[in-house]
Amino acid sequence: MRPELPGFYFDEEKKKYFAIKGPFPGSKPSSSSSSGTKQKPEPKPFEEPNYQKRNKLKALKLLCSRELSGSVIALNNKKKKSNFKEEIEKTHASNPLVWRYDSTDNIGDAALKEFEVDIQTSQGLTTKNILVAGSNGGCLSILRVSKPGKVVVPFDESETQAFNGEGTECEPVCVLPRNNAEEAAPSRLIWRPAHSHLHALSSISSIQLIGRSDNSHQVKRTLITTLGSSGRGSVFILSLAEEPYIVTPRSLQGNVSSECTIWTADCSVSGSLAAAIGTNLGAALVDLETGAGSYFLRSESDVLALQFHQSKANIVQCGLRNGAIVSVDTRERPSRLTRHQIRSPSLSSRTSQTTRKKEWFKLRGNINPSHVLHMPSSLTCMKTLKTYDQYLMASSMDGTIKLYDQRMVKRGMAVQTYEGHVNSHTRIEFGIDPSERFLMSGGEDCYTRIWSIKSGQLLSENKLSNSVPSVVCWSAVEGQSEWNDSIVHGAWLGSREAIFNMF
Repeated sequence: MRPELPGFYFDEEKKKYFAIKGPFPGSKPSSSSSSGTKQKPEPKPFEEPNYQKRNKLKALKLLCSRELSGSVIALNNKKKKSNFKEEIEKTHASNPLVWRYDSTDNIGDAALKEFEVDIQTSQGLTTKNILVAGSNGGCLSILRVSKPGKVVVPFDESETQAFNGEGTECEPVCVLPRNNAEEAAPSRLIWRPAHSHLHALSSISSIQLIGRSDNSHQVKRTLITTLGSSGRGSVFILSLAEEPYIVTPRSLQGNVSSECTIWTADCSVSGSLAAAIGTNLGAALVDLETGAGSYFLRSESDVLALQFHQSKANIVQCGLRNGAIVSVDTRERPSRLTRHQIRSPSLSSRTSQTTRKKEWFKLRGNINPSHVLHMPSSLTCMKTLKTYDQYLMASSMDGTIKLYDQRMVKRGMAVQTYEGHVNSHTRIEFGIDPSERFLMSGGEDCYTRIWSIKSGQLLSENKLSNSVPSVVCWSAVEGQSEWNDSIVHGAWLGSREAIFNMF
């Protein structure tokens, strides 16, 4: 007989003692040794970020305050008062509904625009919503988009024949909220053609509406520009008057070089067929009918962002690689561009000769040197608020986003700064909602953030994609009052991984 050892047993085959694993008779059960084999810990349930929990509680408090006090309610400190609608919209912005669309990878990571177009089809004049997407690979795709709450209409018979009857209905997948057991129905549906409308040799750099979009001027054509392979940027005109859509190249003439890199473009807001393009040589005005162009700004620094002034059709605001933002009058003759030396803010206290040289840069154009703004790094995006055209919002590649009042340019200080944005070298386009209350942008950390434009408060940050959400846009459709009740209704986000819709 083998002697019995407490806590051990003898294996007759192996002729060895082995420790007994498990609860011993009379001992207290142990949570760590409940079985002979270790069980994998159960995955932790999804926990909402603290700001989401706070805002859900805040929404309940706001409803109670409205019942007691009406539309003007007191905030937490009870010294400040605010509008109930504005506060409840902030809570909605903190808890958005987001869908990712399958089969939309690598098509909308460079440029994205939604339009409502009247198209002449075999059944007559039909109004349709389309999403024009451009990729860094040079592909231009036109996606059919359903109106909110409606089923997407596939392509017309003539267009289906042009695509050989092929197409894909992009399956929507709810990515936010993650803890919602019963997913809400998607607000928009997408139908994608099997083939792209354009295969360019370089990245799509911009997609812009030509003319105005309102009840009397429907979208007929859009301007498409490409970055350029080996410094050869291209300009295309996309016709949306009838299906199938036609993309035609527009060769540049005049003193605008065809060997330039086209970083960005914008079309005149006055309804004329003029467009401004930002290149590595400066900014030029181009007649979209003839292709004739001429430079109104010559610069040693690339023009990475530009836009026409909302109320002054002859003024174009240009954002440069060195961080400067200049307003240029396009009416000056190209052969007589005024020379300027602009002083940039010194980033060093050294007084060496090389440092002093870097404090100045040369420009040629009709500008006011005292009205030049300076961002800390290269410009990535720039937009003017439509309701207050004196307010200019700009972002740079160091992660800075600022709101400027152009009437206070000489002070050189922003009226609002938006903290939390992450960027170091990527061209990221932010978006402003139609009500101009909220700012949305992706970051290099793959997070999408929403801020209050008025207060600068960061309302939400969510990681929706494993790639950078580099493009944000809202629908170009105007005059739809039902959209004003939802601050993120119709927002599109484009990344290399997929296209997202935020409702």
